[in-house]
Amino acid sequence: MTINNKPIGRRNFLKTLGGSVVAASTLLTGCSSNESKSILSSTHQKGTGKMTYRKDVHGTDVSLLCFGCMRFPTIKGDSGRENANNDLDQEEINRMVDHAIENGVNLFDTSPAYCQGRSEKALGIALSRHDRSKFLVSTKMSNFGNFTREASIEMYNNSFKELQVDYIDYYLLHSVGGGEDAMAYFEDRYIKNGMLDFLLNERKAGRIRNLGFSYHGDIRIFDYLLSRHDEIKWDFVLIQLNYVDWKHAKKINPSNTNAEYLYSEIEKRGIPGFVMEPLLGGRLADLNDHATELLQQRDHNASIASWAFRFAGSKPGILSVMSGMTYMEHLQDNIKTYSPLQPLSDDEYKLLEEIATIYANYPMVPCNTCQYCMPCPYGIDIPKIFTHFNKCLNEGNVVEDRQDKGYKDARRAFLVGYDRSVPKLRQADHCIGCNHCVPHCPQKIDIPGEMHRINSFVENLKRDGTELGCAVQLAALIRQLDENNYSCIIKNNDVTQSFTQRGVFDLHDLVAKKDEILKGGYIADKIVGKGAASMMIIGGIKAVRTHVISQNALNLLKEHNVIVHYDTVVETINNRTNIGMCPVETRVKDCTTLEQCWEQIQQFVAENRH
Repeated sequence: MTINNKPIGRRNFLKTLGGSVVAASTLLTGCSSNESKSILSSTHQKGTGKMTYRKDVHGTDVSLLCFGCMRFPTIKGDSGRENANNDLDQEEINRMVDHAIENGVNLFDTSPAYCQGRSEKALGIALSRHDRSKFLVSTKMSNFGNFTREASIEMYNNSFKELQVDYIDYYLLHSVGGGEDAMAYFEDRYIKNGMLDFLLNERKAGRIRNLGFSYHGDIRIFDYLLSRHDEIKWDFVLIQLNYVDWKHAKKINPSNTNAEYLYSEIEKRGIPGFVMEPLLGGRLADLNDHATELLQQRDHNASIASWAFRFAGSKPGILSVMSGMTYMEHLQDNIKTYSPLQPLSDDEYKLLEEIATIYANYPMVPCNTCQYCMPCPYGIDIPKIFTHFNKCLNEGNVVEDRQDKGYKDARRAFLVGYDRSVPKLRQADHCIGCNHCVPHCPQKIDIPGEMHRINSFVENLKRDGTELGCAVQLAALIRQLDENNYSCIIKNNDVTQSFTQRGVFDLHDLVAKKDEILKGGYIADKIVGKGAASMMIIGGIKAVRTHVISQNALNLLKEHNVIVHYDTVVETINNRTNIGMCPVETRVKDCTTLEQCWEQIQQFVAENRH
């Protein structure tokens, strides 16, 4: 791989990327050590060795660490979130809950949906052995499948039974913002059935001490619910927040919203925040080599995960940080991090932003293994496929070129690891694109599309291909494109060319003269429509990276086995005034062959070149 015609490997690529970020970055908004005084307060200071607490809206002390009960251990040692066939290990759950309480953790979060519906009962058994004043419990209205009033109230009442409590400290409207029509879905779950009014009355009666909501997906729902704060008086809000999602959530997944915005909106209203996904589904506990080295150089005694927890906890408007913990070691490490919290320094914020930028420019699937997409009606193990693919990228098993020293080992590691991680009958090649999983994904991942991408990569790799290398090179190209405001940039072996003309003119000229840089090359372009896609195919482009691509262009490129990485798919590419279709797209929309497209583009260029 080369940048500016100089050879550069994966490790140096990451270092180059990171260094440039540090030079250019400023402090994250709202992260300064001189930040204004929080609406919340800590009861312990550095050096006490005691858990850090913050006060909720009623003045109750809440441990900064919340024991998330989504990943309770099973008797076989794995997580009950992933494996419904293994019984939960109640003895180990009791031991972990006891240890948490003994070390100052007083908040426990669960849901009727967690651990395949077994989490509330297991938590209730563990907590029933302790005085009610020693713990706070949080659970949710997880009425995803059946949101009739009767079924919802039954779920609500069952939570009291399973948890063995007569009041719930923190109750949430679970995962608002999901569904194809997020507002309609929210209204069906909470408004039309009268459940929001029901829960408000339950809070008034004291059965719910604090009422809030957890947000995933459509930002309009988040803004709508906050707009009703003066009326409803939300006691807290649960948001996804970590040092990658702070500024890069939309880059990783266009359906998400940057945590910086979510946090600022609740903070300015004085609403305490709960944090979910501080580790981004565990991915921030297992970083690539370079990121790990950066953190270990700073503090060789601190775990990689502790940096993410310190980031979340350093936000003064955060009441508690939730962490799903399967093993005692995880619990002990998290307790250590918050006993007490050492807020991040300005330099440490800069370091994490550097790592966040590295991460955001690496092409992983934004899956946090929540399992909401499961079960697949065709038996595909979606989370494990994504986990293996991401793990391969993260660990550096990147196949950049057949001539690379580590090519054979990396290729074998991926393929052998894939077969070991995912049974063959549950692999991506069995996806038929039924879309059954898509509405259930809080991250709005195009799961069938990703299955197709991964399967194409696997087949390519079996044929001795190099798609992971493509991913790395495309990530570098799109970054150069954005930083230099090029219209497009093309790389082929050691030659890289950049272009600045608007529209299709540069690409047309390259195709017209049959420029060799196109054949087998990699291209990054801001917007790709059917016209541009047809020229890329005619020219022999191997792989494309773009921010916006039309559905027709995507279909055409895939049909011709061109590797495509993109941020957003749209139906049509509009013109510059955004009042109609792009003139090139208008010309080629009815074309059925590449030749027809090329003829129309030639005519357009001849008519419009000045």
